[in-house]
Amino acid sequence: MKKIVLACTLAIAAFASELGYEAVMAKVGKEAMVLEIGASTCKACKEMKKTIDALKKKNTDLPVYIIDLRENREAAKTFKIQMIPTQVVLDKNGKEIHRHIGGVSSADVLKMVELSKAEER
Repeated sequence: MKKIVLACTLAIAAFASELGYEAVMAKVGKEAMVLEIGASTCKACKEMKKTIDALKKKNTDLPVYIIDLRENREAAKTFKIQMIPTQVVLDKNGKEIHRHIGGVSSADVLKMVELSKAEER
């Protein structure tokens, strides 16, 4: 039983953004970004995490952050999440400029990053 609880705890912790919800929220309105909002128990969200992790291995400065609703339920209200996974693209002022519901490819994530930065130009 202890092994199962530990495995579940590790899986949930591994899903959370490396910055943590509060740190991500502190960046909103200061930099353009893409938020991947999902849950550690959602199969499509786990696939999105793998996609984002692979992208971040290539570019650690990529402004894409993962928010786990199981750990940060207030994010569902803040970003008006109805289904997961949801990607929310924010400009540098924190204004939502694009939203997508469902999984996307790594190429699509990179397009969202470019869209968020296009507003800076």
